[in-house]
Amino acid sequence: MYELLILGALMAHERSGYKLGLILEASLEPRRKISNGVLYPMLHKLATAGYITLRDETTTGRRSKVATITDAGRERVHELMREAIPEDAKRESAYRFKFRAMSYEPVAVQRQILEEYRALCEEDQTVYGYVAQHLEQRRAAGKRGDDVVSILSMLQLQLALAKTKLQWVDTQLAQLPAADDVQN
Repeated sequence: MYELLILGALMAHERSGYKLGLILEASLEPRRKISNGVLYPMLHKLATAGYITLRDETTTGRRSKVATITDAGRERVHELMREAIPEDAKRESAYRFKFRAMSYEPVAVQRQILEEYRALCEEDQTVYGYVAQHLEQRRAAGKRGDDVVSILSMLQLQLALAKTKLQWVDTQLAQLPAADDVQN
């Protein structure tokens, strides 16, 4: 999963391991700390695969590893962008990684990624709405436990997040050129 984000972040320019770690941490959902014990083995794995090169650099007395993407790495980004994202706990992070690298893809691929994400957000919204409606009916019928109010509150948050994600997708789709305006 981290492979796409690291390679995508290197598409624009080379970056130090430290900067890649910050990008990775900021892109994860939920946001969490990434240890050097996770990051540097991944960088070495990508270098061994020929997707990046690593070099040692000393700037203002500090040593760092600087990663640069290779042509094989650029091709790997394009492959990863076209791969389906599994519907698991890492789904949101995986889409964020794709969103970060979308500008390097043809408009048709960007549109496909956004449409797939839209469908998942719509499905989430439907499921959360159904469960909230069911709990509201139970509460109205006097069949509520103490936890129903907190569960309904959490579902309202999930519904609001799904709605916001759908608005974001619609904005992104509207900003893409029409299919007949683009030559891929």
